[in-house]
Amino acid sequence: MSINWQQYPVVAFIDSNVALECSALGGLPWKEINATGPILVLVVPTVMQEVDSKKNHARLADHARRFNRTLRPLLEGQSTVLIRESPAPRVEIALAECTRVDWEQYPELDRGEPDARVVAQAMFAQGPSPDARVVVSQDIRPLHLAKRHGLNIHQVSETWLRPKEVSEAEKKAANLQRQLDAMKDREPQLSLHLSTSQPSVDVHRIQALSPDERRAIQATIIRLSPMPEQERSGLPSIMGDYDHTLDERYTKWERNKVPHFVRDYERKIELNYGQLKIRFLIENTGRVPAESLLIRLTATGGWFNESYVLASPSGPPAPRPKRRSLMDMHMPRTLHDSIRSMAQPGKHEFVVLEDPKRSLEVQIACADFRHGLAYEYAVIGRADPHADEFRIDAVVTAANLYGEATTSIVVPRNVKDSSVADLIDMDTMRFKQLPDVDGHLEKAINASDLSAFEFDGSRDD
Repeated sequence: MSINWQQYPVVAFIDSNVALECSALGGLPWKEINATGPILVLVVPTVMQEVDSKKNHARLADHARRFNRTLRPLLEGQSTVLIRESPAPRVEIALAECTRVDWEQYPELDRGEPDARVVAQAMFAQGPSPDARVVVSQDIRPLHLAKRHGLNIHQVSETWLRPKEVSEAEKKAANLQRQLDAMKDREPQLSLHLSTSQPSVDVHRIQALSPDERRAIQATIIRLSPMPEQERSGLPSIMGDYDHTLDERYTKWERNKVPHFVRDYERKIELNYGQLKIRFLIENTGRVPAESLLIRLTATGGWFNESYVLASPSGPPAPRPKRRSLMDMHMPRTLHDSIRSMAQPGKHEFVVLEDPKRSLEVQIACADFRHGLAYEYAVIGRADPHADEFRIDAVVTAANLYGEATTSIVVPRNVKDSSVADLIDMDTMRFKQLPDVDGHLEKAINASDLSAFEFDGSRDD
């Protein structure tokens, strides 16, 4: 190598991170090392190997190839390559020629460690004086080893580094995010909210009745509802008040309906507790209507019902005499009812596909849920005292919605272990501890509107 070493007051041995992670060699702030120069940059074999290994790297390949192109004239016979002439300092680059390293003389240097090899090759490079040699790196490890072995060092500052680059993986992720954002601009933005009419519910786990207790309850129910007496009219009439079916209906009540009710008496009493109103609110907050919208509400550890359920402690009501009238014989539907039954829901209306009847799921559909609108649905929910929790999940899909919108709540339960006698007066078959449903019932009675209630076992078949 025909190099005039005396003209270079500084010979810089660069680490691979200067070649791969820093800006182009000609644009680096070399004046931090020597303001006047000239400076000769020497590339040792280990640095060449590390740069070559990155020629197929996703992020560093372009920089590795650029560095190699800079060194290409050296393979054609040039002793140095000018990489910067002005402003000062002038900087040239060359390949280092290193003699064999006697590793046994340097036990602190591990020949298998790239940093140690760079330092050792800087020490054994032919040509420059020891005082002119400077190891340049961003990393602490090679600089520490170089200093311990008498070499000058320079740690590059942040100004040497390239601006943060985006890897191919990051570019792909950003591109996918842009595609996702574009798709979101073409889909509805749905806001879901579930709420309850009260923060928690009281539920009772009622212990099983003994056979004697069950027989006593059945006898008390029958005793409290004796068969009504009827008076026969002396004049026969198709509009007579005497109910000839009462005896048969009462016998059926006494022998079938009451025993059937009492057989599950504990569960019937439990039924009165743990009920509350659940409200689901959906809003389309975006700029695009939701097409073929479907809402699925699912209950875990309980059920949905279209009305409150009340199971009377005194069992199904005993039959009463039927009073007939001409209106009982033929009661046609009104014209309004007929028209209403034939009407099809509008495309913007929400339709409950099947009314909840102690159901685990409710489905609600809307053909076209306009943007900027909201819809609220209310249903009665009941928590099962024998389940682990009472959870409501809402899942919403639409034809132009990518994926699904979801929300859920868990209703806190105050679980109490009770007996029938704790809750019911066994002489009168009335509640000792009124369920929340009773308060709603009292308001309904005062308003003469019981449409919000289902009375368990009340049908007189």
